[in-house]
Order: sequence, then C-alpha cells, then structure tokens
Amino acid sequence: MMNSVCKIISLVVALVVSKGGFALPQKNEEDCISINYLVTNAASVAEKGRYRQTLAITDDFDFSTQGAFSEYIAHQRKKIFAENPKAHLPCPITTPISDQLYGGRDLKVIDLIAPFQVDPRMQAKSNTEKKHDTRGVLLIHGLTDSPFIFHDLASSFLKQGITVRTLLLPGHGTAASALVDVSHAQWRAATAYGVQSMLEDFDTVYLGGFSTGGALLIDYLNQQKISLAQEEQIKGLMLWSPASQAKANMAWAAQYVAWFKDYIDEGTDIDFAKYESFPFNAAAQIYSLMQLIQPANLTDTPDIPLFVVASEVDQTIDTKSTLRVLEHWHNNGMRKTQHKDTLIYYADKAQKPVLSSSINVIKPELCTHGDYCEALIGIAHTALTNAPNNQHYGWQGIYRNCEHVFGTAYYRTCKTTQNPILGETTAHGLQAYPAMQRLTFNPYFDHMVDALARFLDSQ
Repeated sequence: MMNSVCKIISLVVALVVSKGGFALPQKNEEDCISINYLVTNAASVAEKGRYRQTLAITDDFDFSTQGAFSEYIAHQRKKIFAENPKAHLPCPITTPISDQLYGGRDLKVIDLIAPFQVDPRMQAKSNTEKKHDTRGVLLIHGLTDSPFIFHDLASSFLKQGITVRTLLLPGHGTAASALVDVSHAQWRAATAYGVQSMLEDFDTVYLGGFSTGGALLIDYLNQQKISLAQEEQIKGLMLWSPASQAKANMAWAAQYVAWFKDYIDEGTDIDFAKYESFPFNAAAQIYSLMQLIQPANLTDTPDIPLFVVASEVDQTIDTKSTLRVLEHWHNNGMRKTQHKDTLIYYADKAQKPVLSSSINVIKPELCTHGDYCEALIGIAHTALTNAPNNQHYGWQGIYRNCEHVFGTAYYRTCKTTQNPILGETTAHGLQAYPAMQRLTFNPYFDHMVDALARFLDSQ
C-alpha cells in the first residue's frame, strides 16, 4: 500500500516540476519525505547548508566505561536529537524493524537512524544479563551512513533467531559537519566497545559491516589478538563491500587538503539516513584505516569464516583490493573453517573472479523477476544492504541518489524522471546515461539473504 502511495507522490512531483517548478512545502508540513522535493531549489539549499551543520555540540559516549548497551542507545538518541537538524522531522517511512521497535506510533527521523537492538523473541531483556544462551549479531554501517541501512537485513537475522545490535559510529547520525574533526581512532574505539559488549552478552556472536564498518571489524579482529575462547565464540564475519582500498587514485591526498578546505562535496543533505556532503577529513580518516587492513598488515587474522558481498563495478571501493583481502584471510594459517568462506559476486560477465577454488563463489543469475530489471546497468556500492521494497531507498522509494550529477543540468532529470536508469556511476554508464540514478537497493536481496541463511546454518 505504502509503495503505491509513494509512486503516486513521485509521479505528481515529477509532473509539477516538469510544468515549471515545485512549490516549497510550508514549514509546518516539512517532513523527511517533503524535503526530497526541493529539486528546483537544490543549489540554494546546498549553499545555505541548513542540514549540513550540527545544531549543537554534545559529549560523546565514553566507550572506556563499557556501559550497558541500553545506556549506549539512550545516549546516542539524546545526541542525535540535540545535534541533528532533521532529527525532529516526522518520517512516515516504516520497516519491519521500526514496527517492532516502536509499534504503530508516528515516527520521526531520529527513530530510523538511531542505533537499536531487536530480539527475535520480542521480549524485553536486561543488557546486564551475561551469557543468556542466545545468538547475537553486531552490524556496523559505512562512512556517512546510519543504522537505517541495516533495517532490511536485520529482519533476516531475526528470522534466524538472532538478536540484532547496530552501532552508530562517531561523527554520524547528526550532520556532515560532525565528520570534519572526527578521527578513525574514535571509530575503532566504538568498534571495540561494540564487539566486547557482544562477547559479554551472547554465547554465539556474528559480526557484520558495510564498507567502513567492514574495515573496522577486519582491523579489530586482526589487531586485538582475541583469545581462543573469543575466536570460538565468533562464528562468522560478514562484509558488504568492505573498505579495503578507495577507487579514487588520489584518496591519499585528502589528509593534506583537509588542512585548508572542509568539504569535497557540499550537497543538500536531504537524505535523512545518510550525509550527502562529504568532508575531506572523512576521506582522510578512512584512507588511514584502510592502510591498516592491507594484506601485508593482516598477520593475526583469527579462524573465523567470511561471508563477503561485492560488486565488480563498485565505484567507491576497489573490488580487486577486497578480493585480495578475502584471499589473504582465506589462506592465512591452518584454518578449520576455511571451507565455509563465501563470496557473493555481482558482475556483468559470466566468469567468476580468479580466487582459490576452496572459496564458495556465488554469482546470481541475471535479474529477470522485477519491474526494475530492464533499468539496471550495474550494482552500485550504495545498493548492497537495502531490499527492493525499502520505502526510502528501494524501487519506487522516496529517495533518489543523484549526487554524482549535482550542480549539472542532469540533476533535475535524475530526480524527477518517471523512467530512471539505475546502476553504478561508471564512466561508461554515465556516458551512455548521463542522468542515471545511482542504485540504492539490491535487486538480488532475497537471493543474498538465502545465501546468508545457509552460511549461518553452517556455523
């Protein structure tokens, strides 16, 4: 029902814009949906930076105290509400996770981007309990993202009987300006807290990360020298396009440019779940983090099976580098769980990547079962964790990722056309379809979830 309403709204907006401009909503009508229609005023919105600047500066959570996870969630919600200029906006977008967390009450942006814990038994449990004989998974989002990107995946874990926790990395969940001064050391501290809390609170632990979140988990497991008992406790590491090496050749220079300039891109930041503006410091910090997980530095990787999802045409992360990390982890030492390592590989070509034959490589068949299949020209970095029916990022969802053409004549077309081309922003793709929309959902989501379930069942 909601998808149908969204489609009608999108069509109306497209028609109004095409007729000569879209009237801005009144202030009392503004919500996380209506701000997406600031198409004709996008340049002005970006210039003023209304959603780019935090409203206040509040204290960060003290990870060294190892407080209960419920305390962490409460602290982060207060921080989001105090600092995020969109936190209070009504947000009539629902997910199975939001339904479980909040029931049928009206939602605000803060409810969808805050870190969360959901229990498959739908029973309130004290975070002070130790070893309550359950399984839990910790999920860590990517750079500029929020825990919203795990709402769809979280539902699949719940069906497996696994409790889900998500982290909100420092500098995230508020406004892009919070990333101007953040350090990767803060992200690493948050990751250590998250993993340690899982090991204390659950018998069986799974760890999962998207992009930067994946790099942080690889780094933690390699650097922290976890005990044999903890290694046995962690039954799987799941990585969605882990940040192994930036696709951009000049990523190393960001740390120097950050001394003189704050932002690589200054966008409208109308996406309630992700920053569109991107600071140089953020690029510098992720570059430093990625150096820590190059194969030459991965000397103490534990015997934990890998589940990796990657796209051949990823324009944010160099997939070849990701495959080198996978290969190194797979072949490091005398591993008992080596045979469980799995790669889901999205590529246009029929052949599989050249890897050790003992790695289970899964390549989906061509997309044929969705209305969106004919519009696809590649699986984007931004697509992997969201389902096609996601009301925000999915097919016919409210949000369209057109940041790659922001400031050009193609931006308006990308945002409003009724028949968008969807894919990754490769040079070839943009040459053929200059107004294309960057894909924000995984056309093979159900296939991926099935493979993930088999991976979890094998543990």
